[in-house]
Amino acid sequence: MNQKLVVFSPFSNVWDHTYPEALITSGLARLGWDIAYLNCNGILDIHCVAMSAAGVNEFASPAVRSQICRACHKRRDLTNRHFGFQSSTIEDFLAAEDRTSIDAFVASVTPATWTELTVDGFPLGRYAVYEMWLHNKLVSPDLPPELWPIYLGQLRNTLTAYFASLRFLSDTKPDVAMVYNDHYSVNHAFTAAAKKLGITSYSIHGGWHMVHRSESMSMMRSDYTLADLFESPGWSSVREEPLNKSAVDLVAGHFDGLWAANSAFAYSSELEGTGSQKLRSQFGIAPEASVLLAAMSSEDELMGVTIIGVAPQSKVQKSLFSDQFEWIKFLIQFASTNPEYHLIVRLHPRMFPNKRELKMSPVVSELMELKAMAPGNITFNVPSDNVSLYDLIQIVDVVLNFRSSAGAELMALGLPVVVPANSNFYSYPNELNRIAHTKRDYEKLIRQAAKEGWSVDNARKAFRWYGFFFGRVSASFSETYTSRPTSIRPKKPGFRLWLWTKAIYVILQHGPLILERLALRRGALPTQTIRLFDDVLKNDLDTVSDSRLFASEQSSVDEETRFLEEFFTGLLAVQWKDVDEENSLAGRVRAALNK
Repeated sequence: MNQKLVVFSPFSNVWDHTYPEALITSGLARLGWDIAYLNCNGILDIHCVAMSAAGVNEFASPAVRSQICRACHKRRDLTNRHFGFQSSTIEDFLAAEDRTSIDAFVASVTPATWTELTVDGFPLGRYAVYEMWLHNKLVSPDLPPELWPIYLGQLRNTLTAYFASLRFLSDTKPDVAMVYNDHYSVNHAFTAAAKKLGITSYSIHGGWHMVHRSESMSMMRSDYTLADLFESPGWSSVREEPLNKSAVDLVAGHFDGLWAANSAFAYSSELEGTGSQKLRSQFGIAPEASVLLAAMSSEDELMGVTIIGVAPQSKVQKSLFSDQFEWIKFLIQFASTNPEYHLIVRLHPRMFPNKRELKMSPVVSELMELKAMAPGNITFNVPSDNVSLYDLIQIVDVVLNFRSSAGAELMALGLPVVVPANSNFYSYPNELNRIAHTKRDYEKLIRQAAKEGWSVDNARKAFRWYGFFFGRVSASFSETYTSRPTSIRPKKPGFRLWLWTKAIYVILQHGPLILERLALRRGALPTQTIRLFDDVLKNDLDTVSDSRLFASEQSSVDEETRFLEEFFTGLLAVQWKDVDEENSLAGRVRAALNK
């Protein structure tokens, strides 16, 4: 008897999710899995992820939201018809008594109690806030009054998904369940229903490579976190293994995508190849000063996963600072009493209106108050400076990180990274960092890192992580499916991006689905890729990276070093070709490699 997989897929209009998801499930069907889909037929029309992806916010009119629903139904029907998926809708499994229960739960919550709402032991009241939290860059459970009706709508959707999923799963009796991104509120409700019934569920997600994001897919057990990944058998098996040429090239391609800034997921602006003299002048940095870069992360993202109960948390590490603001205050004091250093505090671009979100984070005003009191050897770097992070590094000696993924990125470029002990550090393996557990040790490590500076060994540690992260945590299907960020997409907020968004909206909602039909005709994942996902589901693995089906790729440390040096030689010849100052990062790399 074949094993059965059910897929909760209510957002068919998000084609970058729907299509690769369908390629995976159709591939599993070829290997003998019985597939059943649960879609939406419009019941989530209060507001949903498909609407957000189309640029339609929570305050849009019913007429505008219904346009998204119609387009969503077209892509749903096209996909299900092409692959022959057995499909039901949420509406099919919602009984009258469920609707009565949903009404009662929604009526029971208040602005003071919404975080306490649980159903069958699951905090569905918290699950419901996730997308709204990120869209509005909230940093407190005290929801603004204007957002309260929006929250009630999201809560209704979450409860609807939960009760319908219970009936659907009880009826279909699958061996395993799957969603795309189990953090989304209704998807989280679906996985909660599966858990209540004792059904294992998995979350799939596009890869993290900046170029190949839509051409790869991860699969992790629901509620599995990046912190769990750092302790996984997969990472343990390769963390000390030298990378071969193809792995180094894969990581290098990610940086090409970051520097081009074409993707909506690349927050920093495009690299321009700016020299160190111009940057030092712009930021008022003395010629002899060592530069410390404090890379901040976006606070609302951490709080978003914290409030829904899935924030990674170290079981052994005690935080040296309570939060980023205490950390920044300490660094300001350190720089104030050590004038040989110049501190640049880089506010995360997500705190400001950007390519994905158009709101300003409320934490910015608090940081600007610190800026007003800072001495001359401290600079606050904000997006309006129009300086790419990847240009700024030309004047950086040490990266001071708290939680940002930029720490691993800049380490991959050879810079030393110093981090205070942090129980919420989950952006990449903490073992890559120089970690301080006391403030005295923190100052000592900063000084040591400033003296040691750039090294290929710094890059080696980060490249090995990225080689694993891009090559094994997500399975690639680039050879049969191409979907890459377009260079014509405007890279900054403004009229051109607004016009682009409107044009894409019209195409997505009213177009004849030509591109989708062409993709369906040619799309099929390689059998080897499908076997990786099949291995996870059949053998109850935590993640694709734990599969033993990956081919062994041998290399030596000497070969790895040569490949890394070739990477930096390429940077000197292309991206950094116009940066000729000896005190720049390019100059330091050039001297180290004798180029």
